Amino acid sequence: MTAEDNNDLNGPDEVNEPGGRYQQQEPLSFDKIWMLFQETDKKFKETDKKMQETDRKMRETDRKMQETDNKIKETDRILTEQTQETRKSLKRLSKIASGLGINIGEATEDYFYNALENMSSLAGNEIEKVDSLKRSVKGLQGQFDAVLFCRNYLIILVEIKHKLHLEDVIRFKDKTISVFRQLYPEYSPQNLLGAVAGMTIDGEAMDKALSSGLLVLTQSNQKIRVLNPEGFVPKVF
Repeated sequence: MTAEDNNDLNGPDEVNEPGGRYQQQEPLSFDKIWMLFQETDKKFKETDKKMQETDRKMRETDRKMQETDNKIKETDRILTEQTQETRKSLKRLSKIASGLGINIGEATEDYFYNALENMSSLAGNEIEKVDSLKRSVKGLQGQFDAVLFCRNYLIILVEIKHKLHLEDVIRFKDKTISVFRQLYPEYSPQNLLGAVAGMTIDGEAMDKALSSGLLVLTQSNQKIRVLNPEGFVPKVF
């Protein structure tokens, strides 16, 4: 059957329905509308509850963040106070240590100076006088712990340290002796020997002193003991 044949089935005032099956929707009753309202209201309530829960969690998160921030600030305050207190303590300790260092150094110088004054000779050289010298000339200055004036126009210049290190020996040999010669030209005709003294002496310092021709002194039973080996010949500077 053709489309024209199909159209002939309808009357002149009738139109064919579009293809497919059409079902008329059943009209909504009051009960269905009421049920839809209830379901919608339920969903609104659930959504509102979730929003309230989310808001509560956000407030709780904000509270925890505030507590964390307060703890960080408190920790920072405590650390700042502790740092300041530590710095004060270190400064006090530094002053104490500096004072102790000065006192120990002065006590060591006094010990060796007094012991040298009570000695009649050192390394076979008769001692006539012991002195401590300090002089400044045209920006050049020097302080010398002990200067031994001996017979036969000989001077022994002594550097005193509580603990003698390698650097002390090098500085004494390369600088102190030269400065003494420049500051005291009146003693230029006299021969000059160098000596280093210490309550304790570093091994490297000992080796450097011997190789440099210096006398090495230390304390022993309230007296001074010369550590140079037998037959050692000190260098004349």
